[in-house]
Amino acid sequence: MANAIDFIASVYNTLANAFNMGGSPPPNIFLQMAWPGIPINSDDLKNNSGQYDKLLAEELFTSLANIAPTLSKSKFENSAYYIDDLYDIILSSARPNGIPDTDLGTNPMFKLFADAQYEFGQYVRGSNVDPLEIYHPCKATPTNWYDETAAAFWTKVTIESNKIKPVDLTDKSSPFIRSNGLKLIEGGLIKMKSPNAIIEPIKSRMNNIITSNKLAVANKYNTKIYTTTPSLFQLNTEKVFKELDTPMANKTYEMLNNKFKEKLLTANTLTKIKRPIPINSFVKNEKLIKNVKIQDINSDQLLIKPNIYSAKNSIFLNDLLIKDLPTQNSIGADSFGISFNFCRVNIDRPWLNLALLSMPGWNIYGGTQGQYSTGTAENNPGIFPMLTTSFVLISNVNITANWSVTDKENLASAVSFGPFDIRNSTFNQNKLEIKGIQLIGCFSRLTPVLAPESAPA
Repeated sequence: MANAIDFIASVYNTLANAFNMGGSPPPNIFLQMAWPGIPINSDDLKNNSGQYDKLLAEELFTSLANIAPTLSKSKFENSAYYIDDLYDIILSSARPNGIPDTDLGTNPMFKLFADAQYEFGQYVRGSNVDPLEIYHPCKATPTNWYDETAAAFWTKVTIESNKIKPVDLTDKSSPFIRSNGLKLIEGGLIKMKSPNAIIEPIKSRMNNIITSNKLAVANKYNTKIYTTTPSLFQLNTEKVFKELDTPMANKTYEMLNNKFKEKLLTANTLTKIKRPIPINSFVKNEKLIKNVKIQDINSDQLLIKPNIYSAKNSIFLNDLLIKDLPTQNSIGADSFGISFNFCRVNIDRPWLNLALLSMPGWNIYGGTQGQYSTGTAENNPGIFPMLTTSFVLISNVNITANWSVTDKENLASAVSFGPFDIRNSTFNQNKLEIKGIQLIGCFSRLTPVLAPESAPA
């Protein structure tokens, strides 16, 4: 009979085939599973009257869409970098090849980057929760993606136990095998709560980040090169920073009008300042970590309580709370079956000009070819290798199986089972019912070679 690994593979393949990612998928687009899924708390999206607030939904969606994922064909993982930060730095650092600084002001390509920087600056909104936070809004289609009532009408999938086949490691037609999905399962399927699940993330684990950040800041002007696969918790952030001579307008408080646009172009041509890659996210996260209080956390579900922090900060902290929890394998369970509703939500970033980034003939000032991305799915150490294009949301999940006694005990005190977040679930006999909406995966595409050329020596 099919075991838990066969079950996960079947779910992945079903979703991939539903979106035409089965037989001959595009070579630059991948279905990445969230591991575990990211729950969408409806309380975070409602105003004081208990009604859905479109602006709160926009901010949460933007915070999810703004995550720059790590390079993986099968797993959606937060790299701790944000797409708008990276895009901003690239725009302000871009230089046409072979053009001296004295001629930049009249160069057509340079004007395109200056125009993009101007447009980017217009798409700024203040957070609805934290007045110190800003975001560049992303648009969702469908727009009511967060409405649990509408979720009842999403496409329904039912996979009976007799339809789940054993995993064939030689079957390259399987999207799960082709994307190396087995690596998702290596660390265990069931993520367990630990006795110190509250204290440890806020104290011990976060000290690792604080130590890394201090070391990174201390060394950022001494670091000339870096090689890293970005990770939220690895102690290698001291290598992430590199000096870049990048320009910045002197009077950022002026209105974004044509006059400012001209000054921006002039400042881009003449003024240069030292600017790291990108330190703001790390510094803000360190300050956030120091201010987290135990009472801000729902100890039963290991979730940040609603409306305590901005959407971006809540996502970061919720991920941190469960990221390093111990895992267990599923032991002895078989005869899996599942039913759920799903919806693909497309992401539109009106402030991001991907066609501009795909142009040849430019470099990142002081940088090397492919420094941010080599444009490939293999051996790509850049910090901006992938761009999410859509999310896969699920709701009304019901998983049945002949669970073993060990699995039943583990699930009773677990936060996730494979890609499914089960903190808001009930277990009755052999049926695991998961309430609410969660983000179970996303489609991400490779970014082009960034930058396409190396800067002059």
